[in-house]
Amino acid sequence: MRKKKGLLGRVVEELLGAIHIARKDIKIYYLKPPVVMYGFIFPGFTYLAFTVGRSIEPTLLIPGLVAMTLFFAGGSIGPAVLPLERKTKTLERLLVAPISPFAIILGKTLGGSAFGLTISLVPLLIGMALLGMRIADLALLVPSMVLSALTFSAFGIFFSARAEEMPSAMMPMNLVRLPMLFVSGVFVPLETMPGFLRPVADLMPLTYSVDALRQTVLGPLEPLMLLGDMAALSLFLVLFLGAATMALRRDTH
Repeated sequence: MRKKKGLLGRVVEELLGAIHIARKDIKIYYLKPPVVMYGFIFPGFTYLAFTVGRSIEPTLLIPGLVAMTLFFAGGSIGPAVLPLERKTKTLERLLVAPISPFAIILGKTLGGSAFGLTISLVPLLIGMALLGMRIADLALLVPSMVLSALTFSAFGIFFSARAEEMPSAMMPMNLVRLPMLFVSGVFVPLETMPGFLRPVADLMPLTYSVDALRQTVLGPLEPLMLLGDMAALSLFLVLFLGAATMALRRDTH
């Protein structure tokens, strides 16, 4: 019984440590006006650049815009935070604190995902207030957005877990992230893609986020497909968190 209590206490301690790190990151890094503006402007203008002039119902654009906002807002700042904290020795102090490398990675991920979720509410609310859009299933939309935000934030943290300088994290991440936009169904439906790109799309977490958001925002719901999307995002989340934790753990040796 004591062993179970000790394990539970350790889990709670790790979780509280991760939440504390997330709160610290949000306060120090994410609530800066340039960061907030970047979260809005970059995905918004990128999306408009590829959709203006196309005869598309405006409400059909909202799920893709929400997915892009989660993708960029949730995963862009984290890769800059770890190299900065490594340079200022803040990360070194965290590594000698009584919390595990996993708790540190989880805290960084929670901070980025909270920021991404907050920013992504704006296009969603605009669609509802100005375009008369109705959410197909709010109860399923919420976990879809939360899981997407966590996955994209962990994706960014993964690239920065061993980076000494910010460019060392941002350059390889953008080499993966920018092409991902064009093969994940954000701008071009997967059904119209060349056949050789479909296997590539299946390897991209953004593909599953876009599909889950389109189903839960616009409908119709396809339970098996949505379950597959959620399972795939969960798998990507575990892989990114695990890989980032292993990379950071090397700093303790």
